Amino acid sequence: MENFAEEKICKYCAENLRICEDEGLECSTCRSHVHVRCLKRGSVPGGLSGDLFFTFICQECDSSNSEVFSRNKLSWLQVITLVLYHLQTKSLGLARKGFFHWRNHVATFIDRNWDILFSGDTKKKKKWTGTIAGTLSHFGSYIFLSGISTFNEPAWWTLMYPKLSPFAVSNLYALMTLEKQKAKIRNEKRVACDAELFQNILPVYIKDEEFLQPFNVTNAQLLSDVKEEIPEVKKNSKQKSGSSNVTKRKLVLPSMGGRSKKLMRLENSAPLLSDELTTNFNIPDSQEKPQATPKSDTKNVKESVKLLDPFCHYNTSLNNISRMKGLRMQTKITGGMRVEQILSPYSGIYLKPYIRRDAKTYPTWLRLMAELQLVANRKDKDYILPPRAPIDYTYVQPEHIPAINSICNQFFWPGIDLTESLQYPDFSCVVLYKKLIVGFAFLVPDVKHTENYLSFVFTRPSWRNCGIAKFMIYHLIQTSLGKDVTLHVSLNNPALFLYQKFGFKVENVVLDFYDKYFRSDVTDSKHAFFCRLER
Repeated sequence: MENFAEEKICKYCAENLRICEDEGLECSTCRSHVHVRCLKRGSVPGGLSGDLFFTFICQECDSSNSEVFSRNKLSWLQVITLVLYHLQTKSLGLARKGFFHWRNHVATFIDRNWDILFSGDTKKKKKWTGTIAGTLSHFGSYIFLSGISTFNEPAWWTLMYPKLSPFAVSNLYALMTLEKQKAKIRNEKRVACDAELFQNILPVYIKDEEFLQPFNVTNAQLLSDVKEEIPEVKKNSKQKSGSSNVTKRKLVLPSMGGRSKKLMRLENSAPLLSDELTTNFNIPDSQEKPQATPKSDTKNVKESVKLLDPFCHYNTSLNNISRMKGLRMQTKITGGMRVEQILSPYSGIYLKPYIRRDAKTYPTWLRLMAELQLVANRKDKDYILPPRAPIDYTYVQPEHIPAINSICNQFFWPGIDLTESLQYPDFSCVVLYKKLIVGFAFLVPDVKHTENYLSFVFTRPSWRNCGIAKFMIYHLIQTSLGKDVTLHVSLNNPALFLYQKFGFKVENVVLDFYDKYFRSDVTDSKHAFFCRLER
């Protein structure tokens, strides 16, 4: 009750604290109050909007002359209210007409920020996500609002009073509980229900009518630009392939006219390097010293810069650029094949040399080559086409890395080095036709305790639409039994439809995900869908 009645003044700025507008923390030692905006660190630990659930000691009261925060033990009502309030404040673009999905948005946010929301001794229970759904349903008549009336789907929720802060809701609920206990002590014949009690308490302690306005779909805030882009992808997916902007994707690789400033400086400083070498400048050290031991490599080679740790691995050393001059084109596009079994450093088991040998698939490129051979030898009546080699699916091997790095630099962005994938070959799939690498896919294991990340999936343009990528993804999913598989995909990348066939679902949208990698002339969207396959 004091939280609403008494006047509070900030110890630092001497201005009043205002409930739901300009709130603050109370020092547990001197009982003074401090605005959140006046804190010396700039915000509370974790930076969540409306998060006041801390035991706080101000700078003057602490012996080390620093502000001390201790997370209070939160109920699930407080946690869910805090998460929904933060999402509607900071991530409204993810909402669907102001509503958030309880699993994809709320549960995912709690999972990722568990250490921020809960104290260190709080452990996840086996079915903790079910508690979220139960809490939302229990308080769904007066604190939370279900989207079933709007979407006819019960999985979407929002705050009944979106302008009430989590701290205010928590105190109002405590006051309501106190009133119920008093009614039982007085042996009243009729005890009002929770929703009625909450409605009666609201105007008593919250005087500003602006905070008492319930959520209204028609008055919901406009969604962000990214929310406008999502329906466009779905809409285009229903159109015919001939008229869809999504499925055309003619410009797979960026034009050479839009080189980055970094590459232009490299070209000017090393004029002997060709355009091709300055674009695909990442070749692993194993090509220069194939007999070097791993121990010596780790001592001499600097750790690669990880701009997207742990999903992509970069190595932009100038030594790699200079070594590329002596490499043949064959090294950049082909990889060898080992017949003997491979010992995996990750699992310690021997991997078979082949995952699969496919002699039936007939890609567009092989059909074109066969037609050229027939046309070139049309005058030879006795000419017979040579037998076609099978398409081999194998685990990644050291001799594949130069060609894979070259392809990644050409079709994705410069600076990619997949040498680290040799540490976990179990989660890889490389496709070869004879010695030509036509596709590959890599999974990064144990990104989280129950999650693996699909980092790269690629098939050469003339080898697509024949099931190669589908089998690679299927194989990697089978290696991740019992774990979720996540990935990022550009908004206008038609590969999204392939992922959806395997059960991947869009969890959220990451703005400017590819901005630091794609060059300015690349037409692909720099925003990305974050997709998850739940197991």
